[in-house]
Amino acid sequence: MRGTRKRSYHIARADDYAAIDPLAVSVCTVHITGHRRRIQTSQSNSTVVRRIPNRNALESIHVPLNQDDADAPMPAPVATQKKAGRNAKSDRPLCYWVEGVDGQGFRQETLLEFMRLEGRGDFADNTRCSSCRDGSYYDVAAGEALFRCEECLGTVLECQSCVVTKHQRLPFHIIQRWSGDHFEKISLRDLGLRLQLGHGRTRCVVPRPAHSDFTVLHTNGIHKVAVDFCFCEERIPACLQLLRAELFPSTVDEPRTCATFRLLEHYQAMSQAGKISAYEYYQGLVHMTDATGMHVPKPRYKNFIRMIRQFAHIKLLKYAGRGNVPDGIATTAPGGLALHCPACPIPGVNLPPNWQSAPPDLQFLYLVVLAIDANFRLKNLFRSSQEKDPGLHTGLAYFVDPGPYLEHVRKYATQKDVSTCSGFRTLADAESKNSVGLRATGVGMCICARHELVRPLAVGDLQKGERYCNMDYIALSAARSVHTDNILFSYDIACQWKLHFMERMRAFAPAMHLPPSKVLRFGIPKCHCKGHKRDCQCEHSMNIQVVGQTDGEGIERTWSEMNVCANSTKEMGPGHRFDKLDDQFARHNWRKLIGLGEGLYKKLEQAELKTAKHGPAHNAFTAILPDEHLAAQWTEEVEAWERDPSLPTPYFAPEARTYDPRLAACCSQVFRCISGHCQARTARGRTPSVCISLGLEIEERQRRLRQEVADLDEDTLTVSQALELQKKRRSLQKRIRQLRVGLADVECHELCLPSALEKDLRVAGCLGGVAGIEEQLREAQCLDALAEIRNMLQTRHNLYSFRNKNVRGQRNNTRAYNNLHHLDRNCRLSVEKYQVAWAALMELRGSGEWVNTLRQLKMEDVQSLQGSVFEIDNEEEQREAQMSKKQCQERAKGFGEGDRLISWIWLGEGGMGDGNDATVNQEVRVEWLKSWARANQWREEVLLLKEEMRRTRAALRSTASDWATKMSGWEGMEADMSEGVRAYAPRQRALYCTLEAHFTGIWMGKGVVVDAPESDADSDDDAVEGEEMQPSVGVASAA
Repeated sequence: MRGTRKRSYHIARADDYAAIDPLAVSVCTVHITGHRRRIQTSQSNSTVVRRIPNRNALESIHVPLNQDDADAPMPAPVATQKKAGRNAKSDRPLCYWVEGVDGQGFRQETLLEFMRLEGRGDFADNTRCSSCRDGSYYDVAAGEALFRCEECLGTVLECQSCVVTKHQRLPFHIIQRWSGDHFEKISLRDLGLRLQLGHGRTRCVVPRPAHSDFTVLHTNGIHKVAVDFCFCEERIPACLQLLRAELFPSTVDEPRTCATFRLLEHYQAMSQAGKISAYEYYQGLVHMTDATGMHVPKPRYKNFIRMIRQFAHIKLLKYAGRGNVPDGIATTAPGGLALHCPACPIPGVNLPPNWQSAPPDLQFLYLVVLAIDANFRLKNLFRSSQEKDPGLHTGLAYFVDPGPYLEHVRKYATQKDVSTCSGFRTLADAESKNSVGLRATGVGMCICARHELVRPLAVGDLQKGERYCNMDYIALSAARSVHTDNILFSYDIACQWKLHFMERMRAFAPAMHLPPSKVLRFGIPKCHCKGHKRDCQCEHSMNIQVVGQTDGEGIERTWSEMNVCANSTKEMGPGHRFDKLDDQFARHNWRKLIGLGEGLYKKLEQAELKTAKHGPAHNAFTAILPDEHLAAQWTEEVEAWERDPSLPTPYFAPEARTYDPRLAACCSQVFRCISGHCQARTARGRTPSVCISLGLEIEERQRRLRQEVADLDEDTLTVSQALELQKKRRSLQKRIRQLRVGLADVECHELCLPSALEKDLRVAGCLGGVAGIEEQLREAQCLDALAEIRNMLQTRHNLYSFRNKNVRGQRNNTRAYNNLHHLDRNCRLSVEKYQVAWAALMELRGSGEWVNTLRQLKMEDVQSLQGSVFEIDNEEEQREAQMSKKQCQERAKGFGEGDRLISWIWLGEGGMGDGNDATVNQEVRVEWLKSWARANQWREEVLLLKEEMRRTRAALRSTASDWATKMSGWEGMEADMSEGVRAYAPRQRALYCTLEAHFTGIWMGKGVVVDAPESDADSDDDAVEGEEMQPSVGVASAA
């Protein structure tokens, strides 16, 4: 059948049986007929004993045979599926290229082909021009074929006349001439090509030659070109003639240097994606022109700098639609060239008309989360000046207008920002940051925290450190573009920055003030929260804010992208640096926008899975609370704290202390039950309950003695250690002799309790009721082991907290470590105790409903009730330090408070105490509230993501509608200009309609139901192809 893969089988002969795991052998055998063409399967009626002493030996399998089986021949080979071999060509392409099939590889023949290209190839025996002979260009005798083009496909040799004629519209190709024994480079200008401008494909009757040194920069090098400008009556300025030929002039009057649009677009793409500097790119052009250094072209680097800045500036204006409105540049509003986030709420663009009347529990859908931070990698030296090197669009895109900004900053020559929280370097270096020789020590920035788009007018230089006067201006400037009622600022020092924020705002101009109706919240990014004081962590944690799963760390990811530009922007003048970074921010925003389709869906997919996991987990947590009224009480407490943060925080216990609860009631009850119902006696006169209890006691002592022997090095034992070990062995041996005669290594002696026997032997050899006695004792042992584990985990957590707060010095820390190590050792013993008891219980009972209560214990289940993100130092760091890199990567996938699940060991009987212990109640309350917050935040995240999908579609359609209003042009335009304006607007409109349809296809194609946005825009336009996949003003202009 077409499309199916063939399976290969490996025939295992009798001598291969030794390597086969008997438990993996199928009960179906495969017989091969005599002609070896048909394979018949038959069901085996043999029985296999479950417990096998040696799992790797075939002879250890007990298979009852009848007489017919004994007389039967050897079984036929077993057909086992063999994994298909990998294709070496696709798995190791370089090795295949080097070695090939026969070991010769393909390098030699590739090298020879390269050498062949150095000669004339197929034209070595034909010296006449083939283009002349076929009459394509001339009906004259064929010229001598001496020239070939490196850029055109193929290595066709032609005469001079044919080469010049073919390259009338390809004047920047590289030509080579055959000198008799090798090829040498020659320019088209030297061959007689002249480039006529201003008349399309015709010659001007009054051409004016350009400067003899006219230079064009193209993607393949730097070229000298003979250019003729139009100088007839219909002429236009020379710079415009170059632009209409898609050549960008470096000067307006009498241009001598220009660059092709393809070169400027190529550099802009390489600069935005690869962060390559202009100097490096230009040096690459020089190297491509002359790699020997003997014929280096005249320097055109400064011309190149001017052209790339002007080109990027014009492109940004074009993408923002300023070319589609009259006097578009002069009427551009502040921030009008920036790309707004389409997923953030913008009234009148992507919000429903009644969004302000939404119920209180849905108001978080219209909260705008802004992340603020400073970066000290993007510094700038004193190069040039603002007067000599102004920014072309500073104040119109992402950087704030430097005039009012610097005027405000000058009011605060010194500003001491005192911290009442932890000792932050941010505030400590605010005034002491080294600024010698630096115009800017870094930049401050504000972005959309959920989607990581840079906000308009949200970037500004820092003159010293991260001072409030700078960050206040940047934050207020960014917040001016927020038109909803609720804003949350995410800032790593938000607990200090928010103090007196409203008072500092009054010092600004009235245009910078936030309306009184704005409700401001403040949060601390999740990875920065641990460095704050406990009360500060709780009040500003992003894990309990109404922000879904926003981590607030998106601005750090943006910095990592922008830091690559630091070395080049450090040496730039102020205006060049502003333009360069604005261009980088524009590309960053566009990349984030076009990634919203896949990005939002992946987040929604994860959020729905987490919601389905954390919701039931919290319900299970609530169900096992010792008092059914606690959940309602704790909910009221946290709601009261949210209304009044001055109340004691409910997310922390008042004071943690060690405790040692005694959980022996279950075991005592089991013993009483056994004593009352089991009156049988063993051979030594003991009741079965005493025998089983003695066996469990011996088992526990063996486990501890084995641990002690493993911890000691027998080669370096002292006399006292050896005597102590011998004493413990003798004591244990006496206990074993009460059951049977012991062996030398008493800690490894098998006790042969009922659970260690086969079912048949257990039924036949054990006294009646003994197996049931062990079953009840094993269950009690499991419960006791769980209680021990919980107790030690809580003690361990409290000891870590005590050590971090109080222990200082190497000696004291060593002692604390020894205590923790001893506690870990006892915890491992309790874990082993549970695992052995659980395995024995499984042997006695088999699988059933009881495994839902007493589950199989894995090491990842052994975790404390805490483990909160609020902790300053997590005890898990010790364990993580011993993990491999791969283990850390796997662990990191589920790392964080938002993804943490309470281990099942706390959700069982007695895990949350009996409600009488106040300390236990405090710990349970804290973890229940955190579980409640996690479940709520994942639910909020699902609602937020679906709303953001709807808002994104609505914003894209609104942007398309905005472009539809710019199709007509205006009066007084020339016909060709008007046609260009009318053509560009539908192109951009179709682009945004196509982008909206693409996102809708991704989401609805994967089962996500997204409400159709209310818009009059038509989405039936055809898709657009081309390079205009850059940000339009879009949402900003529509707003």
